[in-house]
Amino acid sequence: MNIDRTKDVPFIEALPYKLAETARISELMARNYYKNYVKSILELDEFQILSHILSNPDLSQSDLSKLVYKGKAHIGKILSELEQKGFITRTITTHNNMMVKRTALTKKGMAVYEETNEAFRQLGNKVLAEFSEEEMENFIQLLDKLKNKILENSKIIF
Repeated sequence: MNIDRTKDVPFIEALPYKLAETARISELMARNYYKNYVKSILELDEFQILSHILSNPDLSQSDLSKLVYKGKAHIGKILSELEQKGFITRTITTHNNMMVKRTALTKKGMAVYEETNEAFRQLGNKVLAEFSEEEMENFIQLLDKLKNKILENSKIIF
């Protein structure tokens, strides 16, 4: 028997709203922290893009735009700036008869990424200090499970 977990729950008390609210607060915290405390030559959007490229160099400009919630043209401009600054290289290859751009961090890009990431790691430690290792692992597993269920039941394409 299915249990209706949304019955009599006001929208702003429901799980999807709480997750979105927490994500907005987290983004604001990151932007404020970055502006006030991180001494980096990277902009926050550039740092986020470098982080995604490091995790998956095969991401397209369109993929990156979805991941960082920015327009494709804006991402293209940021990628061009990162390339001009010497932080990334972009090469064109073919895969299944299709042109594919592959992006990689340069040594200079990796150094500035690691320096910036260390500042965010320290912030993360402060924020997450109240959670046990087990709570963190469970929370990440639950978020992944929720994300996968949403993707299964939606027409969201990444």
